[in-house]
Amino acid sequence: MLEQMEHRLRASRTFEAVVNTILDDVMALHGAEYGDLQLCCGGDVIIVAHRKLPLAFVNQFGHIKAGDTSASGRALKTRRSVVIPDVDREPSYKPWLGAARLAGYRSIQSTPLMTGAGHMLGVVSTLFANPHEPTSIEMDTLNKYSVLASDYLARLLGD
Repeated sequence: MLEQMEHRLRASRTFEAVVNTILDDVMALHGAEYGDLQLCCGGDVIIVAHRKLPLAFVNQFGHIKAGDTSASGRALKTRRSVVIPDVDREPSYKPWLGAARLAGYRSIQSTPLMTGAGHMLGVVSTLFANPHEPTSIEMDTLNKYSVLASDYLARLLGD
């Protein structure tokens, strides 16, 4: 699967195509109903692509600071994937429960987009309508893909 994802990524030639390919492939990998991709802007991240999320969600999560208790804020700060199998049972996610209910998701995973050299580009998140935890194989594939995708995106941006 990783080889197919990499092939689709390398066939993308524009910023928009690359960002959309990354998000679509990560959602397909996890079988997620919803997703978003955020890129770094200063020390924060902003949503540059999303799927099936209402505007109110995009407005609330459109600009997240590192260290926020959201999954993407935690992934940005820790530089590691964050999986919340059930947002209703995660005390640190309490400030975001209204957005979760509005958007219709119960679980989320957020993975940093970091180049092989360790340069943070952003965060990709998949959201699920029901409590869910990606398998270790899915997360291993995602972690490998996130480096490939980040390196490709960084080259495209001229970083």
